[in-house]
Amino acid sequence: MFNYEKFENDVLGQMEAVLDKWAEEKDDLYIFSLDCARGMESIGVIANTTHYLEEQAEPDSEDYGYYKYCEEEWELYHAFEAISTDMGKYLAENGSIFSGPETHVYSEAFDRHCEKIIGCCQNALARFRKVLNQNHSNLLLTFNIRGYLDGEERMEIFKKVNSGNAIQEYSRHLEEFE
Repeated sequence: MFNYEKFENDVLGQMEAVLDKWAEEKDDLYIFSLDCARGMESIGVIANTTHYLEEQAEPDSEDYGYYKYCEEEWELYHAFEAISTDMGKYLAENGSIFSGPETHVYSEAFDRHCEKIIGCCQNALARFRKVLNQNHSNLLLTFNIRGYLDGEERMEIFKKVNSGNAIQEYSRHLEEFE
């Protein structure tokens, strides 16, 4: 049985540890994303700095919003190796339950597991926001599952963990990178 509560707590702890490390190294972090693989086999974080963003695009350029909000274009990445190992182990133990052996199509059991993982990730992000409000209140948060979350889902999550003008700006550029 997968321990979803432990997973959520471990993800939160890893986000805090990585942010502390990156904040010591970079003084211009503006965005931080929890990044989960579609197959639910790995998880980590991605972040970007203002300096790196400005190297990619000028603020008044047409593609600035793309580089600002597209996780695939950001500077920093860190895999949560121990958590990912646990995720992969659980998938391996349940491989025959999670997908058809010949079709390799995800089953309803996998979809339920996926939904629980996503829920834990959203909860961890909401809890992380509360921690951030003490020292990094301006840091934007996102949640990414490449090729899985649609624009509406991404926007809903973004609204839950961010506020202000960032929500409007994010929604304007969402189509550029989803």
